[in-house]
Amino acid sequence: MKDAKSKAGLILEDAKQRLPVETATAIEQVYGDIEHLNHFVKTAAAAIEANADLNAEAKRTARRKVLEQAARKLEVVKQKRSRSDMIEALEAKLADAPVDDDQSVLKFMREREIRDRLVGMTQAQILAQFGDSLFDGSNPLLTDAILNAPPGFDLLSEEILNKLRVSRAKRIKPELVSEIETVRKLNSTILHMLGLVKNELDGLRKKELYEVKGGLNVRPQR
Repeated sequence: MKDAKSKAGLILEDAKQRLPVETATAIEQVYGDIEHLNHFVKTAAAAIEANADLNAEAKRTARRKVLEQAARKLEVVKQKRSRSDMIEALEAKLADAPVDDDQSVLKFMREREIRDRLVGMTQAQILAQFGDSLFDGSNPLLTDAILNAPPGFDLLSEEILNKLRVSRAKRIKPELVSEIETVRKLNSTILHMLGLVKNELDGLRKKELYEVKGGLNVRPQR
């Protein structure tokens, strides 16, 4: 796993120079996991090679088992270090972010008037006519009118409504949006580092499945 470890090390060094301490520390923890996994593979491989009781075929089988075990350990690391659950929680928090405090009768009447005009339109028609202004924040009253529709009188699908809630929340909770983007970037880096290890482990396992004999790749006998 020398290649994956080397590339992960470069990512860590870059993170230490450019990223906040907290983010760089999280990446350093992942690098530490990779180092431990690399040590496990190297130590096990050396023990197999030094075992005089194993012939070439048995050693190859033993090495394959070590690599399979390393792959399982890698999945545990991925589950432990991934920020996917955190991203989902933050996105849910963003979607549920409170709206403005304007609960005036005038606003309520204006929203109801807008809904009355939209009620005869299909979702496709609403999105075709108002799609851009719904999602770019240029028509907040229209967005509120749709999102504040009484239960059972939704004008758009739940999927679109959720996107609208997130879009609206981005305007009123920019700090939460920034936090989500930071966690997403961190998670992407973590998954990339672990992906490097997985690719190298997969390559090593495939290599152990074949034995070079007379210049030809021959599948080992089972």
